[in-house]
Amino acid sequence: MAHPLLERLSTGIVLGDGAMGAMLFDAGHSADECLDSLNASHPETVASVHRQYIASGSDVIETNTFGGNRFRLSSHGMPERVRELNKQGVRLAREEREISGASTLVAGSMGPTGRTIEPFGTLTWAEATNGFREQAEYLLEAGVDLLIIETIGSLGEMECAIDAARSCTDLPIVAMMTFAEDGRTLSGRHPEDVVRELAARKVEVIGANCSVGPSRLLGVVRKMKAEIDRLPDGAPRPYLACMPNAGWPTQVGSRIVYRSSPEYFADFASL
Repeated sequence: MAHPLLERLSTGIVLGDGAMGAMLFDAGHSADECLDSLNASHPETVASVHRQYIASGSDVIETNTFGGNRFRLSSHGMPERVRELNKQGVRLAREEREISGASTLVAGSMGPTGRTIEPFGTLTWAEATNGFREQAEYLLEAGVDLLIIETIGSLGEMECAIDAARSCTDLPIVAMMTFAEDGRTLSGRHPEDVVRELAARKVEVIGANCSVGPSRLLGVVRKMKAEIDRLPDGAPRPYLACMPNAGWPTQVGSRIVYRSSPEYFADFASL
């Protein structure tokens, strides 16, 4: 039997949620805080974000665990809280889904390590793999419906995260790279490269997210779609995901705001 995400994608568009961080900033939290720790310290605030996205019609909501790997938590002095914060993040999303009675899917969000991996940095590939696997295991134990690995600028790091996650689940994986203004990943790879490399790893959904606004990211995903169409007969053909920022963020006083209007964003979503 097909997974619910794949069933929905086979018949049409699946709508994700919006930013978690921006919503938490609007609720009064700072970019200097460990937003993942709010799962424990401010659970109602996090739950409220999920509640709003479910009410808005999201088919998939993401857990507040983007920075929940041990490397990013270590930068906030809390590497020992990986299990607690990831499992609590899943619990909050699942509870809001149950309360709403909606058929929303809960995706476990996994972001980059935030560290430079060898040979340019001190983090080894083995350490990165173990860190990604650890987070994936806790998200899966807590009951996510799928995993979303997102906002990663290095194709090598993305492949590392996918391999780590795939080693412990057959659930769908959504893999979204982040791209710069020039239409390349932060490590200089073209959208076509991303498609070929990630399709070979048999992830169910690939795409682009964050960084630039919808006008720039539209060009990226069009190139990705064209490359998917060029994949050899019999090769796995992943679905395509696009979750852009609402333009570049701007700091106004103590607040981080996005200048794009909902109407502008909707115009590009319809394309």
